Amino acid sequence: MAQPLDILINIAKEIYSRVNPMLGTPIASRIVGFGFGGDRSRLIDVAAERAAIDYLEKNNLSCIFVGEEFGVKRIGSSPEFYLVVDGVDGTNNAIRGIKFTSSSLAISPTERLGDIEAAVVMDLKDGGIFSAEKGRGAKYNGQEIKPSGISNLKDAIVSVDISRSIESIERTLPIMGRVKCLRALGAASLEICYVASGLLDAYIDLRGMLRTIDFAAGMLIIRESGGVFLQPSGEDIPQDTLLTEVKRFSVIASANRSLFNEIMMLINSIRKAT
Repeated sequence: MAQPLDILINIAKEIYSRVNPMLGTPIASRIVGFGFGGDRSRLIDVAAERAAIDYLEKNNLSCIFVGEEFGVKRIGSSPEFYLVVDGVDGTNNAIRGIKFTSSSLAISPTERLGDIEAAVVMDLKDGGIFSAEKGRGAKYNGQEIKPSGISNLKDAIVSVDISRSIESIERTLPIMGRVKCLRALGAASLEICYVASGLLDAYIDLRGMLRTIDFAAGMLIIRESGGVFLQPSGEDIPQDTLLTEVKRFSVIASANRSLFNEIMMLINSIRKAT
């Protein structure tokens, strides 16, 4: 079998070639069914996962495929790994032609989230590749990346996802009033990688809606870059979480522990006050 990272990069390139021409086109938004988590499936999402499955079958790679659209699917007769795929992260951006969207892929030899050994997040706008292998650091287009040195909110550029959640708006208000700049970009895996590479200083999602499929790749990339990825309580994501089940979490990705601690303190101060 080829190296796990090479497999992910090749699959990401296949997805890019099929999806990039669809960005912002009317056909991209066509509803074609329902996905693994119960959300409506758009044509662009299904096309992305179909590209991944076609690559696996063409190259005789046997695995347990875990996708947002096709769910858990056995590919081949002798599965050698688990492949987690969010073919289009930021579907609403993609179908509107807002060019902040990505493809998120991770490989694990077991069903456990904590055993993920390689990850790729591809920017579907230009094909740029964020990648990581466990214990070997994180890269962008082959060059090592590190988070920023920003350690306090007053100097930080932070992305926050508060869509469809009044509670998360209330909990993040103190953060919004303290940061240097606030963003809401709409593709979690790419935003996490922006923190890993120093383009953002933190990414916050307190909605309890982010699935393991959404962050499995980004989690490895930011941790391998030297950044922090934890739940708002400061607890780790349970590393025995099964990749084949839909589990949802609130998460914070930050450049360092000092910045994370400041964010956590502000969030928890609102919760105690209420």
